[in-house]
Amino acid sequence: MNGVRVPLYDRLPEIHRIKDAEQSPPGQLKSYLAAVEEIFSAIHENVESLYHDLFIETSDEWVIPYIGDLLGTSHLAGDPRTLRADVADTIALRRRKGTLAAIELLTFDLTQWGVHCVELRESLVWHQHLNHQRPDAGGLPPYGEHVSQRFFNRTGIPARHRAVRGGTITLRDPAMLSLLGTAFDPYAHTVDVKPPAPASIRYNLPNLAIFLWRLKDFQVQASQPFFNPDSSGLVDHSATAGPGEASFVVQLHVHPVGAPIKLFNRYRFDPNQRPLVLTRIDETPGPILPARLTEGSPAGSPANYFAIETYDETDTDLSSLDISEVGLQLHLPESTFAGQNWPMPAAPQVWKIRGANLCAWEEGLQPALANREVAIDPIIGRIVIGVATLAEAQALVDHLVLTHTYAAVGPVGAHPISRPSPPEEWNGEAVQLRNVNFHQNPNGLRAALNNLDDPNTPPVVIVIEDSMTHELDLSTVAGTVNEDGGPNLSLNRSLIIRAADNQRPVIRLAQPLRFRPTNVLSTDPDPVARAAEQEVFDAIMANLTVRLEGLYLTRGEDWDDDFSLDDPLIARAALHSLEIFDCTLDPGGSRVLDGTLPGSRSDIHPAMNLKNDYGFSSADEKEAFDQMPDIILRRTIAGPLFIDSNYRLFLTESIIDAGSGANEHPATAAFAISGASGEAAEIWGPATQTNRLTVFGRMRVTSISGQGGIWVHRLEVLNNQIGCIKFSYFSGQGDRLPQNHGCVNGTEAKLRFTSEIFGEPAYGQLTLTTDFRIRERGPKDDLMGAFGFLLAAHKWRNLQIRFREFMPVGVRPLLIPLT
Repeated sequence: MNGVRVPLYDRLPEIHRIKDAEQSPPGQLKSYLAAVEEIFSAIHENVESLYHDLFIETSDEWVIPYIGDLLGTSHLAGDPRTLRADVADTIALRRRKGTLAAIELLTFDLTQWGVHCVELRESLVWHQHLNHQRPDAGGLPPYGEHVSQRFFNRTGIPARHRAVRGGTITLRDPAMLSLLGTAFDPYAHTVDVKPPAPASIRYNLPNLAIFLWRLKDFQVQASQPFFNPDSSGLVDHSATAGPGEASFVVQLHVHPVGAPIKLFNRYRFDPNQRPLVLTRIDETPGPILPARLTEGSPAGSPANYFAIETYDETDTDLSSLDISEVGLQLHLPESTFAGQNWPMPAAPQVWKIRGANLCAWEEGLQPALANREVAIDPIIGRIVIGVATLAEAQALVDHLVLTHTYAAVGPVGAHPISRPSPPEEWNGEAVQLRNVNFHQNPNGLRAALNNLDDPNTPPVVIVIEDSMTHELDLSTVAGTVNEDGGPNLSLNRSLIIRAADNQRPVIRLAQPLRFRPTNVLSTDPDPVARAAEQEVFDAIMANLTVRLEGLYLTRGEDWDDDFSLDDPLIARAALHSLEIFDCTLDPGGSRVLDGTLPGSRSDIHPAMNLKNDYGFSSADEKEAFDQMPDIILRRTIAGPLFIDSNYRLFLTESIIDAGSGANEHPATAAFAISGASGEAAEIWGPATQTNRLTVFGRMRVTSISGQGGIWVHRLEVLNNQIGCIKFSYFSGQGDRLPQNHGCVNGTEAKLRFTSEIFGEPAYGQLTLTTDFRIRERGPKDDLMGAFGFLLAAHKWRNLQIRFREFMPVGVRPLLIPLT
């Protein structure tokens, strides 16, 4: 309990406290009440919690099924948040039983996924009976007005774009054609009598299609774009531009490190709307369709996906930014583009918007890019902006920031998520908080890392308050120590570097990160003083921790000057523990957009290389360093880990990617985890504990224990007489395993991923065609692998249970995941 919740003494009348202070000795009454205050507070808290347990919104988790019993609901298992929503909406769902709105709300409550239901009988083409006509193209009331408004409310598609039943598809509107085969397909289809299959639409009379968007949308606010390095972001077309065409073009990648990224729209709905419509065509958490971005198209709707606003670039806290709800937004410097927002409340519009294929940037665009035109390729995350003058183009290069939305299976890796407040104490010591804001000081991170070797420095917490790109060169940080291999961050106390709430900063390194204690061995000539000093050093080393939280670490432009791409992001961890939570240690391996064969990937780069000597060049320091460092990764994406056996490795809900796919032979796959000293195929990594892990590549460790892992390729354990692995998947080809229970191997179970390529939205997601034992027989009867904590299997089972209770007789639900 944090303090006394009910201070009895403070509630006494003032006269009693005055008299108590006059007693000899003073404070007798205060001391007497202090003995019972804590017990009284505990009783008060218990009574208060009993009151909260009367309501489903505030009750403890264990109370949820008891409240459900009062309503006669069957018990479910899974995410407490979804179970709470299921019970809370029970009465509303029963009142609307059999309606599309009820099915959508029920599905959303149980999954928190985007959902849209379609009665497929309404999408069938048929000949009309003269006694039961169904006019589709409008007509006199009540047909035209009622049908048109209902169609618009359910889909968001204007009635004029609704295909006439039995008519042919118009080929004149790419924006409408892009909806073919999607959840908002407005066209008529012939009957499909094949049996239901995963992710397949079967147009038939009894079928109800329930489209699901399972990926989570993440919005990165006010990030720094990556300008095309081949052109420094700016191309001069003034000599060849025709009338109305852009004289200067700014070329940029949306992703701050220049990697391909698929842009998504944000999930938006009004919870107070009745009847509730959870998903409409341009408000889904799905990929942005290029055709829907094109302005001037009859069915185009760029304003629902894109926006432009201006901001005061001299404002150090960006308080003038107006973040909209759309998926992509450009923030232009107000000094150059004042009043040029888009869309404007009234015509004429200043900017023109279109979706395009920008694999070759603006080359080949038809018509050519115009002045004040923005072309967007949401498939690969590229944007080109046409302007008339060099000054405008340079202002964009210098001051443009953007807000974009992408998607991932879940919060594994660096994402803009909600985070708790930074700690006020660390190991009993008050911390020193150092805030970093790129807009106030572009070199703020370097300044915050200065002088960490000062003996008077307490534990330091650095909070990065933005989502910009921070360049970090340790050689310019005050207090670093240059040893073999490069500069080392010298620490006298623990260090935490974390992202602020709902931010995702990118840190581009000029050289690998190296951490060491400031003092390991006392050199005082006086034996008594040396012993006392050594005791202090040992106490510091026993708790010396570096924690990285919510950061995207990658290699900077200057990395190749002194280091090769085979050098790791983290090359030394002479600490008690190195904790990496909710981070991305850029593994590479993303798709290459250089005209090579489709599916070509960039090289994989190692995340860590930690050797048994801990990086000490002095034999005395190495002997004095008596720690066995703990390397802890939680909900992190990383490249290969090369760590020697003098460390301990803890992997929780993480992905370790060596670039080897599930179709690659387990014996020839690259190493994802092994030792660092020597050839990876001949040495063994550290003792390892795992909990829900996905490994793309081979793994060789001294010993291992854990549960819920997916080892796509060979797992070899040196000491297989200790430890146990439960509820996991192995390749089944050449594995050397300890005891295992409830596991499955690749010789009897098929493993498939939606995507194995880092940077793609469904990276690491298991397909529905994966063997059910992998999808449903992991820890707690859910998924194996890094995303098992999302409890997806429980969501699918809960849907089946509730559909049997709420689905109208004769209606067959078809669950169709779109992402």
